[in-house]
Amino acid sequence: MEEPKADAPDLDAADENLTYDQTGGRRIDADTILDSLVPQSIDWRETVGRHPILSVASVGLVGYLVGRTKGASIMAGITAALSAGIMRQLSDVFQGEFFDF
Repeated sequence: MEEPKADAPDLDAADENLTYDQTGGRRIDADTILDSLVPQSIDWRETVGRHPILSVASVGLVGYLVGRTKGASIMAGITAALSAGIMRQLSDVFQGEFFDF
């Protein structure tokens, strides 16, 4: 006899659009992001299905404009995140007994 599977954690109003993976952790994907940004009254999936070329062109235009106006800030954030990740990895290596003889 199988044990009942545990459901996703209790959700409050802010988390109701998030999906959970099999380990119970939050999974953020494009659907989740768009569901939180687009009003509930608009069915964005149907709109994209009816107008795929216009949707891709619109997203490309928004991405271009954001890149032109906020590109330096975005690159600074990406660089800082990568640098912090590399430093964390290096600190893990050098704290261990890797170089002990």
